[in-house]
Amino acid sequence: MKKLTILILLFLLVGVGHAAIRRSLKRPLIEIGPKASLYVGSVRGGFGAEFIVNPLRNFGLRTDLAELSFGDGDTEFFFNLRSLSIDGMLYMPVSGIRPYAFIGFGLGADGHTDLAFRGGLGFNYSVTRSTDLFMEPSMMIFYNSSRDEDNTDVWFRFSMGGRFGILR
Repeated sequence: MKKLTILILLFLLVGVGHAAIRRSLKRPLIEIGPKASLYVGSVRGGFGAEFIVNPLRNFGLRTDLAELSFGDGDTEFFFNLRSLSIDGMLYMPVSGIRPYAFIGFGLGADGHTDLAFRGGLGFNYSVTRSTDLFMEPSMMIFYNSSRDEDNTDVWFRFSMGGRFGILR
């Protein structure tokens, strides 16, 4: 009888712990996030915003809304309505600092074709139930069809910012 009682208590403890972790790892359905980025490859900085839809608890889709990028003697404004940019994000089921991996692509056509592939890792730190801070190192490979030679570039990006849950 004593062993049965201990076994039942262990099952209850595991069940309560699992429920607490599931509740704390639930992601908002829609998130928006301002971010700051540093690009290495062509030394640039930028401020922008991203939009994330999380249809599943451990999977999300992200697109960059806009970015103001500066460096190398020029300033550019990128608005995502003229081109397509999308990343798939896979969240790891860990509490505390929650890691994720992402991979994505970008496609632009403005008299020539721009193609970008990117991937990396990121870390979310939950401040409140619907607010996260994040940092994200990544690598990007760019192809630009308008250049005759050397039309492929590799850049490294480090981004950090916040994500705010809009809809749960």
